[in-house]
Amino acid sequence: MRCLRRYFVNKLVLCGLRRGPAAKQGKHWSSYLIKGGSSLMGTAAIGKTSKDIYATIKGGSKEPMDLPECVLVGFGNPLLDITTTVEDTLLIEKYDLQSNAAIIADESHMPLFEELTNQEFVQYAAGGACQNSMRIFQWIVGKPFRAAFFGAVGRDKFGDTIAKRALADGVETRYQIKEEMPTGTCAVIMSGGDRSVVANLGAAALFTTEWLDIEENACLLENAKYFYATGFFIAVTPETVLRVAKLSSETNRYFVLNFSAVFVLQSHRNHLDEILPYCDMVIGNKQEALAYANMHEWNTTDIFEVGRRLQSLPKENCRPRIILITDAVCPVLCFQENDKVLQYPVPPIDKKSVIDTNGCGDAFVGGYLSQLVQNMPVDYCIRAGIFASQQVLRIIGVQVEKLPKFNESCI
Repeated sequence: MRCLRRYFVNKLVLCGLRRGPAAKQGKHWSSYLIKGGSSLMGTAAIGKTSKDIYATIKGGSKEPMDLPECVLVGFGNPLLDITTTVEDTLLIEKYDLQSNAAIIADESHMPLFEELTNQEFVQYAAGGACQNSMRIFQWIVGKPFRAAFFGAVGRDKFGDTIAKRALADGVETRYQIKEEMPTGTCAVIMSGGDRSVVANLGAAALFTTEWLDIEENACLLENAKYFYATGFFIAVTPETVLRVAKLSSETNRYFVLNFSAVFVLQSHRNHLDEILPYCDMVIGNKQEALAYANMHEWNTTDIFEVGRRLQSLPKENCRPRIILITDAVCPVLCFQENDKVLQYPVPPIDKKSVIDTNGCGDAFVGGYLSQLVQNMPVDYCIRAGIFASQQVLRIIGVQVEKLPKFNESCI
């Protein structure tokens, strides 16, 4: 059947874009749904396509596109980043938070997210690792809706806000709406040079693979050329990641997996081992790569040996796997077939320029993928990733609107 490109969303999604927080009155955006009330969230208002809306809110024009829409599809846990800067420690002490530490929210932290919305200086971003990467991808590509994102949100005002922010950054969102849980949130409190982070996964933890079977979503997946998933998403729905990875491999498309965190490797080893044969590229930092080696009893801490062994693991299709291992200081390592190893030094950056390291890894991925989908050489992809990560280091969080305009001379 013919794919649909128009999705029904509350007009408030459009009129509230410049205001930031969700409007307090009017119907919820998810009340305007296709298929008689299914939980589909697209990025278009009534009677308009995503391209029309974006051109209106950005004051741009609909120029010819080199890349097809939704050429890249990301899968992850959407979290609304709520960031505020405080001059004292009252808020930190009230919720018993620690400086420069990240924690998972418990019941005692739930009022914090609402309280932050009443702060004088508060910023919202459509966060979560994968969604951050999609937003950075869009910043570099420069044409809206080249990337789509799948994840689950709640039917609430934070769901409104995250949808608006993603739309403003040019990401096509396919949120699965969950009635039983609130939208996932991540509170970031900046105090001096320190930050305290409190994350609540919320509805993001309830994503189900059946969402891929909705006709419009199935059509989008059919037409995409590249797929990206985080290890964090494996922790939520491993069956979804495996399904997409298999689809990509069987149809000769490109699947990229990010290890994301050591705990994913430790607690989801079997799922990861089932998915890896379908991965064309695996990205991880040095600690994650060594954790994988340890979990599989490779008995080595030589990162070069670990990278080579990861690259040579069994693979379902004939495309050689690429392994990228990043490090905050050491060169980015790229392991290719026939034991080929490339090293890409990370340019030094003045410590005084570093504002916030949150999201720089996500930015690296977004930068890399922005060139990968354009069939650029690995060298170009890695340099774009490094550039993006070093730009994000200079601002608080992943605020795409504060980044400079990207052009080829940047890398």
